[in-house]
Amino acid sequence: MKRRSLFGIVVAVLSLVLAFGGVVGCGSSAKSSDSAATAKKGPTIKISSKTFTEASLLGTLSLQYLQGLGYPVENKMGLGELAVIRPALTSGQIDLYWEYTGTGVINLMKHDPVYDAKESYTLIKDWDAKNGIEWLDYAPLDDTYGIVVRSDVAEKYKLKTISDYVAQVKKGVHLKFVSFPEWDGRADGLPAFEKAYNFKMPKDDLVDVAMGLNYDTLKAQKGDLALAFTTEPRIIADKLVMLQDDKKAFPVYNACPVVRKEIVDAYPNLPADLKKLSSLLDTKTITELNMQADIGKKSIEEVSTTFLKSKGLLK
Repeated sequence: MKRRSLFGIVVAVLSLVLAFGGVVGCGSSAKSSDSAATAKKGPTIKISSKTFTEASLLGTLSLQYLQGLGYPVENKMGLGELAVIRPALTSGQIDLYWEYTGTGVINLMKHDPVYDAKESYTLIKDWDAKNGIEWLDYAPLDDTYGIVVRSDVAEKYKLKTISDYVAQVKKGVHLKFVSFPEWDGRADGLPAFEKAYNFKMPKDDLVDVAMGLNYDTLKAQKGDLALAFTTEPRIIADKLVMLQDDKKAFPVYNACPVVRKEIVDAYPNLPADLKKLSSLLDTKTITELNMQADIGKKSIEEVSTTFLKSKGLLK
């Protein structure tokens, strides 16, 4: 995804050394701890993830859940970002990880951004089928850009949608908008946002900060609204209000289990089993899980296990 670019570069370089130097092959096999689960016969499913919290959660949820169902699985979590994990998938070094539809459409297909969930999913699913890669049913969670506002500002100006905010700007109300310099100049960033909502952001209202400082800027009341990512835990922790993107200015990034076709062929029930998990993961849910890990400082494994047990997906 978008926000991990700098960290992802470092991780990608390190991961390339590991992945293609043969060290990654030492991933641990996970045996089911549930003796009641019927062991499934077939190839071991090597499950991996990218390195950031949300990706690690998605990977670990899948690992623990499938393990509990009796699938033979191997833990290869935290392999690396797109430049590393995609070749690992297509080459068979791993068999399953979670990817975002928007990442597939924009970064893999080199297609223009898509703003409808089903359209984005169908595009990448059909395109990747020829590569022997299957995109299983996507989760409701959409980890994309969004606009958050301080709760006091939202209450004062009755802001619920981005159109509500734009209406205030057009009235001449000056609200400080916290942004990132790289987003301001991107074709699919501020210019596309302004076009979708048919307005011009007043230059004096724009407050550019380094990525990650947007929430601190709002907390210090040096900004009223901010560009954010929809599954960031600080949205909940700081009691911010996410404005509804009522004109669909931001591309969709639904999370999806991506699996090698030979694994799906070996386990025909795998798509249906994983759908029971993915259907539970909406934007609010994954944000809360992210918060437990990032802010609550719980381990990824603990957060995953607790969630699965609470949903009856793990004994």
